[in-house]
Amino acid sequence: MHTIRPLNIPWLALAVLLVAGGLVYLLGPILTPFLAGALLAYIFDPLVDRLEARGLSRTTGTALVIVLAGVAVSALLLVALPLFQGQFIELAQRVPAALDLLQTRFLPWLRQTFGIAIDFNLAALKTWATEQATQNGAAWLPTLQTGALAIVGVLANLLLIPVVMFYLLRDWDLMVERVATLAPRPWMGRTTRIARAMDAVVGEFLRGQVAVMATLSLYYAVALWAVGLDYALPIGLLTGVLSFVPFLGFGLGMILALLVALLQFPDWVGVAWVAGIYLAGQALESYVITPRLVGERVGLHPVAVIFALAAFGQLFGFVGVLLAVPLAAVLLVALREMRDVYLSSALYRGSYNVGSHDSATPAMTAPLSGQPLLGQPILESGIASLPLVHRGKVRDIYAVGDDKLLIVTTDRLSAFDVVMPTPIPGKGEVLTRVSAFWFDKLKAIVPSQALDIAPESVVAADERDQVTGRAIVVRKLKALPVEAIVRGYLVGSGWKEYQASQSVCGIALPAGLEQADRLPEPIFTPSTKAAVGAHDENISFDQMAKLIGPDLAAQVRDVSLALYKAAAEYALTRGIIIADTKFEFGLDDAGRLVWIDEALTPDSSRFWPADQYQPGSNPPSFDKQFVRDWLEASGWNKQAPGPALPAGIVEKTSEKYREAMTRLLR
Repeated sequence: MHTIRPLNIPWLALAVLLVAGGLVYLLGPILTPFLAGALLAYIFDPLVDRLEARGLSRTTGTALVIVLAGVAVSALLLVALPLFQGQFIELAQRVPAALDLLQTRFLPWLRQTFGIAIDFNLAALKTWATEQATQNGAAWLPTLQTGALAIVGVLANLLLIPVVMFYLLRDWDLMVERVATLAPRPWMGRTTRIARAMDAVVGEFLRGQVAVMATLSLYYAVALWAVGLDYALPIGLLTGVLSFVPFLGFGLGMILALLVALLQFPDWVGVAWVAGIYLAGQALESYVITPRLVGERVGLHPVAVIFALAAFGQLFGFVGVLLAVPLAAVLLVALREMRDVYLSSALYRGSYNVGSHDSATPAMTAPLSGQPLLGQPILESGIASLPLVHRGKVRDIYAVGDDKLLIVTTDRLSAFDVVMPTPIPGKGEVLTRVSAFWFDKLKAIVPSQALDIAPESVVAADERDQVTGRAIVVRKLKALPVEAIVRGYLVGSGWKEYQASQSVCGIALPAGLEQADRLPEPIFTPSTKAAVGAHDENISFDQMAKLIGPDLAAQVRDVSLALYKAAAEYALTRGIIIADTKFEFGLDDAGRLVWIDEALTPDSSRFWPADQYQPGSNPPSFDKQFVRDWLEASGWNKQAPGPALPAGIVEKTSEKYREAMTRLLR
């Protein structure tokens, strides 16, 4: 049976959005109250959640929010209507003067300037209107009926909005939960991340739109007041508030402002100033304010915002205008996901090391995935047939000719940057198998240094037991002098820093996060590479750029984030949360980036069991946490040499390493 892979989710999401767009196109005339109710339910859901947390039932909280919203709207109308009522009374009083102005000044000016003679006779105008009404009354009847029906339809929609809002708001969490339960379990991680991204984008849109309305209200009110227009405040507020529908606020506001200007100012200069204010305001709204305050918040280019407004309005009419930028923002998230899939695909990468001589194939991957752990614990290897190049915290490196290396992963364990004197049985084989798995699985994102050469073939016969299952042969590369760390959750040193400064490695984070909370987006926090016994030091991205160059630094950051996202998504399907991880990279002879050292192992990553994850506390992990906890409680000063580890701690740690491997490779 063909199985849909999680990486196809963005394509499915796009298909769903296209189908939804077709339905909106067909059902547009009746969707306005439903969409408006859904939008209001989405906006007020957090408030109802807070009321529910304070002990109110969901139904009571929903009713209370709707009542409060209705009171707010009513209060606004009570304030605004008297202002407009006074304006209309004064306009009515000025009509005779306006008609006199038209007859005594404007018409003579037209005759003198353009030679246009218009005989304006008010009595004749009334007689003509009466005749037209008598002769064409029957023809106007259908129009009047249609207009009446339209008014009835508008009133029905206005009454329907709070009803739709009530039921959707009351059942919002239940509907979201039901939708979530329909998602295939292997897709949950990616689906949840995409949904959260869309939620964040739409939230930014709403906040941006409120900012646009406030900015335009201030602009029009102040500008109209500056030219001395009567009723500048109500007209400016009306123009700004109605700007959520493109051109509605501008059009209605300009008509009212020009009408007041014609009746107020004795010449055309004041009228021209008012017209100029609105033309300038519309240009600012279309090309500066909306693109900046809305488009940049949701990650859309200003041209994309303008195009979205025009395109959705053309396709779906009024409903499309209401939904233009939110839907464009949601589509943007889907397109970003598809871009990530494309950039990690073999098509984009050109299948760089798939099937090539330097891919991690049978010598490294196939035999290891199904074998039990072998041999006795090795604290330090002793390969006499090859020159020793370096002993690291965990790995011993030997030269194989001039262009290759043999990396032997021992059972040494490093904690707090100090190597412990007690080995962890099976640890080296676990790290090797897990690295081989990830090198192969994620090779489309970046090639690894692993070669298809059996490690037993490069050592003496009596040394093969030291390399079987725990060694790989790799290309000799120039390692970068930095470690690439990606954090997806707030834990460890990051949590300590956040408590003090609301940031991690200088990167500002939202307020109110708890220990082990998932970050809104994974963050990249590089560090220096310390020698054995020394401590790594966090550095900023700018500092890393100075060390290795800005272009290479950007590539390391982007590749690291892509590796983490892909691995975290897969690991979640195996019941493992990858809270954070460390990558190391090198450059080949052509200057291309290559993944080196280890890959997403319990040593280089923080693995948590998904079923035991609970924000607010440090979850249990599949790594050396048993050792860290014991060392913290032992009174050790965290300086070399490290203390011998108790047998119980060694056994528990070994079991955790094996469990992580079993979950990932099963």
